[in-house]
Parts: sequence; structure tokens; C-alpha cells
Amino acid sequence: MDPYKYLKIRFNPDGSLYRYGEAPLLPAAPAGEPVAVAAEGEDDEQGARRIVVHSNDVPLSDATGTGLRLFVPSVGGHRHGGRLPLVVYFHGGGYVLFRAASEPFHNTCTALAAAAPAVVASVDYRLAPEHRLPAAFEDAADAVLWARPHAAAGSPVFVMGSHNGASIAFRAALAAVEAGVELRGVILNQPHLGGATRSPAEAASVDDRVLPLPANDLLWELALPVGADRDHEYCNPESMLARVGTARLRRLPPCLVLGRRKDPPRDRTRTLVNALQKAGVDVEARLDGAGYHAMELFKANCATEFTAQVADFVRRHSSADAGAAAAAVAGDVVGMSKL
Repeated sequence: MDPYKYLKIRFNPDGSLYRYGEAPLLPAAPAGEPVAVAAEGEDDEQGARRIVVHSNDVPLSDATGTGLRLFVPSVGGHRHGGRLPLVVYFHGGGYVLFRAASEPFHNTCTALAAAAPAVVASVDYRLAPEHRLPAAFEDAADAVLWARPHAAAGSPVFVMGSHNGASIAFRAALAAVEAGVELRGVILNQPHLGGATRSPAEAASVDDRVLPLPANDLLWELALPVGADRDHEYCNPESMLARVGTARLRRLPPCLVLGRRKDPPRDRTRTLVNALQKAGVDVEARLDGAGYHAMELFKANCATEFTAQVADFVRRHSSADAGAAAAAVAGDVVGMSKL
């Protein structure tokens, strides 16, 4: 197969990429989008209520041109001392494709904001190869600093990512630890990891339905620093974990790690989970989800299950123990977001 054709990309004369097959970019919806949310404990929409989710785009860093798309549900945060949880989210796309406004990830964030309920800040980070790694990790550190005042004011703050965005979220969590930003949890959905020597799952993925091996290889070639191979710490979890060290891992908050039985990076995900557990991190690992890579973007039942898993984790770890601090601060995340 031709991985360029599969990914629908080609190089422009200036070395940038022409991305010609991406999902549509949706405009923000300041007036709101209605979302049907099933009652807690229900598997269907019987007794569902409709929550309006407002979205708006705000700058993150003028220096890098990055931004955030904020999703704010029309509900209060009374469970958490008057403040909604804040989920800093990183979308997927192999570091090369998609934006925060891309339809699948816009819809994911809208559904999550309504279901949790939570404010979701989707980071429009820089893409490779125009901006190779560690550019996306640097943007993640900026997003953590943006979230610091929300955490300080009493909002339960989480970092979350899907696919390569999960790897970015992991780096964001480490940056939060170093910056003294309190996180309530980390959510890693099918982390996109690799290595120079094929794992069994990678070796079997030549004709994978979603992430075939030639396309996977090309994504890493475009994302990693020039001259780096897949054993670089930005790709190989063993190299990354050796650099991070057990002491830093131990400082991470509770982690929810999701995987799918036919996801090519699934062996690498287990390596990461094992290291976190060995370091003493509270890890909820649900690695046997049905189907292939990113199925929650393609199948409605997978999307419903995924949203419910994440919303449940956010609710359970957004305790009211910060209520006294939150009560001393007027307004909520909606106000601070200027929506």
C-alpha cells in the first residue's frame, strides 16, 4: 500500500503537508448544541435529558499560534463545590492529522462535556512535520499552565488524550507534576506508542483496518525529530520510562487507561500500564475494548461506552473536598472561560 495515499497527504514544495482527506472542520457553537444524556445507570436514552453545550475558540500561545476550543455544558457544578471539572483534552491523528475543530474530536468533546458534566478544553496543538516533536509536548506544557488558575481556584482538573493525544496527555501530566499543578486524574485512551523492534501486535498489523503498519511507520517518520528512530523516547515507552524514572511516575494522580483488543500499539500500552502500577500509581486499566484503533470515532455503541467510561472516572475523582476553597471564589469555569 501507499501510506501517503492511505493517509491522504502529500508534500508541498515548501516541505509542508497538503492534507486533502481530513474530516470537516466544525465551527465553534457559542449559542450551544443540544446533547441527549441518559440518566446515570441507564444504558439507553430512556429518561434522557438534553444538555446544551456551548463552545468557543480562545488563544493559548501567541508565540506558537496555538489555541483551545472550550466546551461548556449548561449545567452547574454543585457536586464539586460549585465548580465544574475541567478536562484538558488532546485529540488524535498521529501528530500529523486533525485539529481541535475536526468533526470527530469536536463531537467527542461535546458529548463528554455533557455527560460528565465538565468543561473540556481541547488543545489545538502544532502538527508535524511542520512542527516535529517535541512541539506538541511543549504545547501541552502551555496548556497545563493555562489550567493552573482553574486548579488553584478549586476546579477538579484532569488531562486526557486519545491515540497520540494520550501520549501528549501523559507528557502534560508530567509537566503538571513539575509545575505544581494539582491534577485529579489522567485519562489515556489507546496511547499511540511504538518501537524499532516490532511487537507481536505491530507485526500482525500490516493490513490493519484503521492503522496499517506502513501508515503507522510513516506517521512516526513525520513526527519524530529528523534522524530519530522509533526507539526514541518520544515513541518507545521503555525509553521514555527510563528517562522519566520511577520517582516522577509515583507522583502522578490516578490514571484511567483504555485499550482495544485489535489496537496495533496495545503491547506498548501494557508496558506503560505495568510501569505505572509498579511505581505505585492508582491505575484503572481497561484494555480489552472491542474492535480496532479509534473505534469510538466510527461506531456509535463504542462512542457511548467510551463516553460513559470517561464520565464515570471524572465524576468519581471530582470529590467535594475542595468545596471550602471553591466557595470562596465567585463564578465558575464558565465565567473564567469568557464564554
